Amino acid sequence: STRCSGRVEIFHNNIWGTVSDYNWNLNDAEVVCRQLNCGSALGNLQFGHFGEATGQIWLSAVTCSGNEGSLTECQHSGWGNNYNRHYDDVGVICSGMIRLAGSTRCSGRIEVYHNNSWGTVCDDGWDLNDAEVVCREFNCGSA
Repeated sequence: STRCSGRVEIFHNNIWGTVSDYNWNLNDAEVVCRQLNCGSALGNLQFGHFGEATGQIWLSAVTCSGNEGSLTECQHSGWGNNYNRHYDDVGVICSGMIRLAGSTRCSGRIEVYHNNSWGTVCDDGWDLNDAEVVCREFNCGSA
């Protein structure tokens, strides 16, 4: 879908393949978002939400604590050891749909990616609580 949301695919033995939704949860999605430098997981989508792939299904029964640096560091049933269909391909939505533009990693103008373009956020009704949410998404402490 975008750089920070879509069907999860993994490159193994020079072949791209998908990940099955068996046992998939937000901890697993968190690892994928971190691995892609896309912030935090906002959603983990199952049942081929971003479309069903074809070919190899690499991982199933993925179990992450949420702190791993890569999906391959998580427990799983083994490479290609599954009986799932592409109907079960997982997807993620990461907070990478939001960025801070203009200053530093932890300050700047808030922009949101929507309909294939970046736009700003209006300050009508904006308060410190809203800023806290953004700071938390970027792991930048308090607003």
